[in-house]
Amino acid sequence: MSVKVKICGLVSAEDAVNVSESGADMAGMVLFFPKSKRNITIKKAQEIMGSLSEEIKKCAVTVSPTAEQVRDINDAGFDILQVHGDLSDEAYNEAAIPIIKAFNVTDIDGFNKYSALDKVCGYVFDAAEYGSGKCFDWRLLDDLPRDGKMFILAGGLTPENVFNAVKRVNPDCVDVSSGVEKVSGIGKDREKIFSFVKNARAI
Repeated sequence: MSVKVKICGLVSAEDAVNVSESGADMAGMVLFFPKSKRNITIKKAQEIMGSLSEEIKKCAVTVSPTAEQVRDINDAGFDILQVHGDLSDEAYNEAAIPIIKAFNVTDIDGFNKYSALDKVCGYVFDAAEYGSGKCFDWRLLDDLPRDGKMFILAGGLTPENVFNAVKRVNPDCVDVSSGVEKVSGIGKDREKIFSFVKNARAI
């Protein structure tokens, strides 16, 4: 079975249409994180979701969300909650949708804690700085157990290196944002998206 593809950091209906037509499996939108140039409002996210194909899983990408923010995400119609940083007990308890816990090279030692949580359906392994577009040493993942939950590789992936990434790491899913960004302005490049999806599934 071919690897799944997640395109992250959507900011417009145009992005949604391009992602839908590319055959990607998941789409991520950054919420409640003003530091990110891809941060959007819940209302904007709902507009974007309205332009996504029904087959695509809609993912709310957050950093240390509050319980109130998780409730807003539940109500907005997302399929998955992705959490970078801390996941408090209060936020976890509020989650009415499956959770993907994101790790970077600095907090990967917390893997066992989250792998034991029932609502956690998968993990994203990212570079030290989320959204930086930088790769990390994939050997850091070699000893992590594959426990049946979704194993997602992120961090510096591009249409040019994703084939080698899939071959080396054998993830269930690859996740890209910066690597398919437009050269000028915010938003995704249609040609890069299509190329990324094609190359990810070339094995």
